[in-house]
Order: sequence, then C-alpha cells, then structure tokens
Amino acid sequence: MACGGFEQSTGGDEGITSVSGTATSDEASTSTTSTTGVGAESTSDDSPGMTTGPVKDVGADDWDLPAYCGALDIVLVVEQSGSTRTEMAYHVAYELPAAIEERLPGWSVHYLHVPGTSPAYEPDCEQGCLQDGFCGAPSPEFPCELLGPCDWVTGAGMMWRSLVEKCIEGPRRWVDAGEEDASAIMHCIWKGGTNSGSWGALQPALASVSPELTGPDGCNAGFLREDAWLLPVLLSHGWPTIDGTPASWAEELAETKGGDLNAVVPVAILDPQTNPSNPPGCQEGGGDKTNGYHELVEQFPFGVIGDLCQPYTPPMLEAIDHIAEVCKAGEVPD
Repeated sequence: MACGGFEQSTGGDEGITSVSGTATSDEASTSTTSTTGVGAESTSDDSPGMTTGPVKDVGADDWDLPAYCGALDIVLVVEQSGSTRTEMAYHVAYELPAAIEERLPGWSVHYLHVPGTSPAYEPDCEQGCLQDGFCGAPSPEFPCELLGPCDWVTGAGMMWRSLVEKCIEGPRRWVDAGEEDASAIMHCIWKGGTNSGSWGALQPALASVSPELTGPDGCNAGFLREDAWLLPVLLSHGWPTIDGTPASWAEELAETKGGDLNAVVPVAILDPQTNPSNPPGCQEGGGDKTNGYHELVEQFPFGVIGDLCQPYTPPMLEAIDHIAEVCKAGEVPD
C-alpha cells in the first residue's frame, strides 16, 4: 500500500506502519522495515542493519557515538480519552522505560508529557478560576492558587493528574528516566487526564519544543537538548486543524535540530476511524481524514504510523530501534 510515495509495510503488529527514506536529495529514496513482534528481530533487504527488535550492545562503550547519540528527548502528546489514558498509564508507563534501557543502555532520556489540547485545561475551569477562584464540576472543586502560569500554557509539560494529584513536584515539568520513580510518575500523569476526547495533538507538540517554551525562562526549560535525538509521539483521534502544511510543521520540528530532519523520528498513533456513526470503543474521533498526520510523518527520513486500537508501545519501539541501529552503525542507513 503506497502512502505519499513511501511504501508501508506491516507485520505481526497490525497497528504499525514504518515510513522510511532519506533526506539527502530532492528525491527521497525509500526503504521498509517489517515488524514481527516485540522482541523479535527482522531486517529487510532494502535496509541492511535496521531491526525492529532489541539491538544489543549499543552502549557508549561499543562504538564511537555519532551526532545526537547517547541522549534522547521524548515528547508524548496525547489527546486524552478513556482508552488512551488506560493504555498510557497501565502499559506504556511501565513498558517503555525498561524497553528503551534495554535498547539504548546508558543513554540519558527525557520524557515530556503534554496534553493534546489547547488550552491545557478546560476553558470552563479557567473561567471558574477567574470568576470564583476555584475550578468546579465536573471535577472536585480545585483551588486555583495551586496552579502556576505554565499550567495554562499550551504545550507545557503536565504535572497534574486531572487537577487532583500532583505527579511532578516541579519546578521542572519533565521526567528524567534516571529518576528512581520515573515509571510511577508517568503512570500518575496518565491515569487521569484533562479535556477527554479533545482533538489537537499537533499544536501542543509544536509548542512544546518551541524556543519560547524550551528557552531558559520557558515552561519546559531544560527538557530539549541540542545533542539529543527528538522523538515526538502524537496520539490523535482526529486530524490536524492548525494553520500550515505537513512540510511547514516538519520544518518546525526539525528546527530544534538546526534543520536536520534525520535527528527527528516522529511516531503518530492514529484513530483508524471508518464508521463515524457507529465507532467501536477505541475509535473516539474522526480519524486522520485529511491525511495530515500521515503526510507529516512522511516528511522525515524515518517515522512510524501506529493504530490507536492496537498497543502503543510497539510503534514507539520501532522508532527507538531505528535510532539504536543508526547509532550502532554510525550513519543513517541508505
């Protein structure tokens, strides 16, 4: 099945589609990876050295680190709903950090958790804070003085679970994988949520890594590093509705790496909506009907498309395995 000039290949994990190519010429060449399940290794003829299972012995002692290798910045932008919260809190939170450590042992990994909506909290909550000094129904009354300015900023890292429990004490709004309780913090953040079902993962994603939010005085200060890979993970029930084009959105993400598309590996996990009038439980939106997310991923030399109705961890690990293989080989595969 062709997707914007890139060939898609699916294997044992039906929800994963790898999109790969190169950005070294005006006309991108393509390659494919196949997935045979978490923990299995599979290498295609077109992409020697790329695997979708654990890549062993990729620690810093085993090879001369190319640019960006040794550090990874992960942005998880989730349009929250009942199904996404459950998968993020009870699977991704505990599976992803351990799997990354296995594939990238000794790496420094940052996690930024961003609600897929704008503004960060319900508009009626903001209005309640302005008028009454607390945010009321449908949530328990919440004293607004506990919130800081960044809690209202689109793209700022999450610290609260549904304004009920503070998961990150701050002032830092992101998680270092080296923290002893990193998985527990991720579980805390995603077991609740704000703005259930809201569409808008792309705008918060772009804002989260913008100079305004990642600068020394920004809400996400300290998260984004010049010498780290960037792995933006977008979980969306719908389609992008912001101004711009897939090419301009990709350019914004690449600007975090001085314009280097190779250093950004996007993952889009999307609603496979086919029947808006009678959706099953995991299909809570309209799907990527404009192909905006698909086309965004295709702007990059390597990216992954996942399915909201399938486990979320495997498509993320597909991207991690690509990074591990590039760093092990010392160059981007042709």
